[in-house]
Amino acid sequence: MALGTLTRLVQAEATTLGIIRAGVSGVFLIAILFTSVSDMGYLPVTIFNPTGVMQIFSWGFYDRLVTPGGMSALKCAMVLSLLMSTAGYLTRISSVTSALLILFFQGLLRSWRFTHDEMLGVYFLIILACTPCGDGFSVDSLPGADRRRRKSFVYGYPILLMQALIAWSYFSSAVIKLRVAGLSYLDPDKMPTYAIIHSLDNLHDTQFRLAFMLPNYRDVVPLAVSLILVWELLFPLAVVWKRARWAFLLVGVLFHFSTMFLMNIFFPYTLAMYLVFVDWPRWMKRVAQAPLLKHAASWWRDFRNVPETFPELTVSDKIPRRVLLWDGDCGFCKGWVKRLQRFAGRPFEAHPYQSFEKELQPELLNWSRKQMHWIDASGKVVGGSRALVTVLAESGHCFLAALLESAPLRPFAWFGYRVVARNRG
Repeated sequence: MALGTLTRLVQAEATTLGIIRAGVSGVFLIAILFTSVSDMGYLPVTIFNPTGVMQIFSWGFYDRLVTPGGMSALKCAMVLSLLMSTAGYLTRISSVTSALLILFFQGLLRSWRFTHDEMLGVYFLIILACTPCGDGFSVDSLPGADRRRRKSFVYGYPILLMQALIAWSYFSSAVIKLRVAGLSYLDPDKMPTYAIIHSLDNLHDTQFRLAFMLPNYRDVVPLAVSLILVWELLFPLAVVWKRARWAFLLVGVLFHFSTMFLMNIFFPYTLAMYLVFVDWPRWMKRVAQAPLLKHAASWWRDFRNVPETFPELTVSDKIPRRVLLWDGDCGFCKGWVKRLQRFAGRPFEAHPYQSFEKELQPELLNWSRKQMHWIDASGKVVGGSRALVTVLAESGHCFLAALLESAPLRPFAWFGYRVVARNRG
């Protein structure tokens, strides 16, 4: 019952969680790339005020870090980690390092300037670091990589938690306003005064001057503020009421842009985190049907659908064991098989698959023109890049085989083989 409720609320799929990982990491990646982090190194460390767990580091550490060179090194580390996390490469490592580095960087920023816009994104990074967010929409999930089968709730609950965090941030904001200011928060002069004060300094995100028009509309300000308070209080409905979700999100977009123009306060990270509410598989299907992308989507499906493992297939006893089968009609293949045999530390047997065409099962024969296949001593079959790795291991190059089969190189070995095999003509 709980699982049924979860699937009705969110798209509990690996692809959805993977797209969210790519989006959240990508937002921070773009922000870090366009932030002059090294400028922080020119600030005197004497005004630095470490907060929370930041105090576990010594002042000697901060003396070396808070320099132009030290901050540039931190930026490079964040960019590399976020780039890997966005692409979904070595996600188990890169998602954790991205969360830790961004959390540390935010701790540095909070020591000089307080803002809470980024915190939703930081929470999301921490949640993603604790989930299998690389199982979909990632380099790690390419067909050449080993993937574990998981229950859908493993992907659904993190998404639901992130949606709940957004809802709680708005709801708690409204409650705090009412608790601190009470009904005086609706005073017609309070918001215009607050907006004008923000427009007179130079410490905010923008420098618009529309706030000076608000006194002319002081009679409608209480109504507008009341509607925003109601929207914030009711935002949790966006989590459980999918039909009304887009209305809540649209109001959120209008609200944050209005605060930018009227109060010079903008929350781009909060707006970007709305991506957790999007039904990404549905939108991807729509995009794939667009005329400009339909051919590309079809090409990718054809490119990645060539199987490299056949777990339920055992070849006939008439076919030799420990043999490499390749396309005898391909001169390129013939040349590379000869090179592979010369490179081998131990000789191995290789034959064109056409020599055993009548004995090969249809499910194997259908792919024989698209990749080579290795038949082991028990009659089991692997193809493509896995066949290449197995041949290298069987012929005495165990280190090279293990390197190509390792987690960092496995997706690239698969992709490289597929590109060569597809364009060998």
